[in-house]
Amino acid sequence: MKKKTIFPILFFMSNSPSQLDFFKAKELFAIELKQANYQFVQEKEETIFRFRQNAVGKEKILDCLGIVRNYIENFRIYNFEEGYLSLQSLGENLFEPQKNLSSRFRIRFSFKSDLKVECSKLGDFSTKEVQTTLHLFQFLTLDGGTTKDPRSILEPLGVEVYDPILEKAKGNELSFDSVFGYDSVKEQILESLVFPLRRPEPFLEITKLTRQKPTGNLPRAVLFEGEPGVGKTSMAKIVSHLCGVPMVYVPIESILSKYYGESSQNLAMVFDAAALFPKCMLFLDEIDSLATSREDGLFEATRNLLSVLLRKLDGFAEKTGTITIGATNRKNDLDSALLSRFDRKILFPLPNRDERAKILEGYAKQLTQNERETLADLLSHASGRNLKDYCDYVERRWITKNWSQLETLTAPPIQFYLDSFPDFGWKH
Repeated sequence: MKKKTIFPILFFMSNSPSQLDFFKAKELFAIELKQANYQFVQEKEETIFRFRQNAVGKEKILDCLGIVRNYIENFRIYNFEEGYLSLQSLGENLFEPQKNLSSRFRIRFSFKSDLKVECSKLGDFSTKEVQTTLHLFQFLTLDGGTTKDPRSILEPLGVEVYDPILEKAKGNELSFDSVFGYDSVKEQILESLVFPLRRPEPFLEITKLTRQKPTGNLPRAVLFEGEPGVGKTSMAKIVSHLCGVPMVYVPIESILSKYYGESSQNLAMVFDAAALFPKCMLFLDEIDSLATSREDGLFEATRNLLSVLLRKLDGFAEKTGTITIGATNRKNDLDSALLSRFDRKILFPLPNRDERAKILEGYAKQLTQNERETLADLLSHASGRNLKDYCDYVERRWITKNWSQLETLTAPPIQFYLDSFPDFGWKH
């Protein structure tokens, strides 16, 4: 049976106005919740969504605070006593006087025997308030003790889950041998990622021998820094294979949205879904696009996005068997608070002459070592991707030149590689 996809409503609502009239909100609840048992009514001028559920633990009630924070940046705990919790949203700017608090969105939890939840507001719900209500309802009722497949949450967001077990079954085996050169980088990755993920116990045990008060020393997050095409993503996939854990690959364009607040919500959902894996790597590509330096001056939406990113990085780091990898080619543009979250920064330099020759061995095996070194000199400052692109270009050009002799096709000689260089348009 196909698992239910959580949160499709977020995409259905992308073009919705910030305030939804009662009938529009009612239609959205009906589409998403279908035959679920809930009440959505208007009583006098108040809009109310309420439901009941079997009793849940206090831990689950407290988890609801994190869900609310994903959508509503500022709220207060209005009342918290035995068996009762009440939350109230606040204005976007906490430094402005909080007016008309009685008309703001409220969430009440009563959990003395069974669980009663009521979301209410004077007037219509906003888009964020509908999203909050839906997420709370799904979390507290549709969970049903069963484990959600995180892929069902991530795929609608455009996030790829790279599963090394499935890749091996397809015959796609990756190891350090798949990337030529970079011996120093590989050594740092073994130390910071592979060994801690595969066997965390010795790293925890060593602190008992060295510290007065044993504390954790496992890396929480690692930053890959380097020019485009130097192999940051490829190396992350290799780590996924070596450790046998899935890699949640977050392409930046899947997170950023032109709609106010939606980028922050998408990012929070990615972290929450990734945490459902027993073990995983979260790979945030081009993280500089998510969180640039505050010195550049941030828009309100960017500040919210950075706030969510920092908070989620801290929470994700507390889960054993998970780690975040950020990739950037502009480390100096990153916010200082974000940089401080990365325990280790690994620089992926452009390959030197010997490494370029080694990389070319993988793409032009018919050439001699001296010939590859000659080509490496010609392609100075090239990344691994640049070298592959050049070899691809030469091979296509060679096939075109020998189109009438394909039955006796041979590999291109060094002179053809050299002659092809002027037309390649190489700039560095």
